[in-house]
Amino acid sequence: MSSVSDLDRILADELDHARDLLLTMGDELAMNQDVVADHGVALQAVDIVGQMLGHIANVVRADDRRAAVERIGMCELKATLAAAA
Repeated sequence: MSSVSDLDRILADELDHARDLLLTMGDELAMNQDVVADHGVALQAVDIVGQMLGHIANVVRADDRRAAVERIGMCELKATLAAAA
């Protein structure tokens, strides 16, 4: 039996949905070379935030949250979450 609550599953799904919307927006903006030239760093931040949302969603929905945190490849996020896990 899963230890993940219905609320946790819904929260994780909503985080995934927000990530998908954010990444779609970033992809759309990245198709415009003028936007990329003027806002390349901001577009990279959109990608990073998308990755963070995905990792957080995975932790929220995990039965073993410590193990989910350990699987995160982003060092700063991993360290922040590991301190609380």
